[in-house]
Amino acid sequence: RQCQPLPPGRAEPFTFEADRYSESMSSELSAVITQGLGVPKEVVESLASERGIKIYWQETAAKPQPINPTALIMVNKKTGGEFLSKLKPKMVAVAFTGYDAVDMKACKEQKIAVYNVPAYSTDSVAELAIGLTLAVYREIPVSDSKIRAGTWVISSGGTELKGKTVGILGTGSIGIATAKLFKAFGCNLIAWSRTEKKEFLDLGGKYVKTKEDLFAESDVVSLHVPVTAKTKGMVGKAELSKLKPSSVLINVGRGALVQQDVLTEFLHAKKFRAGLDVFVKEPVDAKDPILTAPNCVLTPHVAYKTTEALSRRVQVTLDNIVSFSKSSNVNRVDTKH
Repeated sequence: RQCQPLPPGRAEPFTFEADRYSESMSSELSAVITQGLGVPKEVVESLASERGIKIYWQETAAKPQPINPTALIMVNKKTGGEFLSKLKPKMVAVAFTGYDAVDMKACKEQKIAVYNVPAYSTDSVAELAIGLTLAVYREIPVSDSKIRAGTWVISSGGTELKGKTVGILGTGSIGIATAKLFKAFGCNLIAWSRTEKKEFLDLGGKYVKTKEDLFAESDVVSLHVPVTAKTKGMVGKAELSKLKPSSVLINVGRGALVQQDVLTEFLHAKKFRAGLDVFVKEPVDAKDPILTAPNCVLTPHVAYKTTEALSRRVQVTLDNIVSFSKSSNVNRVDTKH
């Protein structure tokens, strides 16, 4: 049976029963897992065994598990200081790129190391950016629903990607990977980023001076920036108002990058089109007006979720535990805070 992770973006509190964690620790590496990792448990256990790691599943507080394990493995479940102080892990192995669900202040106070899994889903995310663009440009969801309803409605014609100008907001690894795919479709590339990358320039891309310039000059804008205090809400009215009615906004990054109230208002006014995989609140409330916005294709934060990416994620997570045991700081993130 496959273990399904919580919907991405969901951060539910975890309750802990200290008296159940009484088993003493052995000298081997050990890990308590509080969330499903998206691959069968037996696969996780086999991969862990190859690395000398004993796995204890703690998706609920029903079974006794040891305190003071080498690692706590979690994905995006809210993990606070109280829980950490009772479990007493030596490190937190976040099976995700984002680690905002972890109380980093508590980890620092309790001298708990934190590691994440960067770049495991780079190609998966980049490919969905293309997929959403094609779905919007070629009106695939509408055509699918019409034919299933027994009608044969010819669309308005759709749009080709070739020759279009694609704006990449953020030229990190995923932004670059996405740019390469758009380049293969014959698109012109422009970007705005905090730092200019030679790899993007080598693709024939050019950097523009402002975000507003990027949105004004692009037929497609694809967002690839991590959420930080500085980037939260970085795309708002000033940027979105520059898009043409024919333009497409693609967000496979993080919902909080965009001021969603403005985005929703503009989509309902048909100011532009969009392909959205991420939202400010996830899961999206059934009454959220973003769900009734026209001219957009929505997916439930699945950009990262491919069989290949989930397999890589598990392996790197386990490798991080081994690295920690050898005092390696590869993929360690708590030292950045």
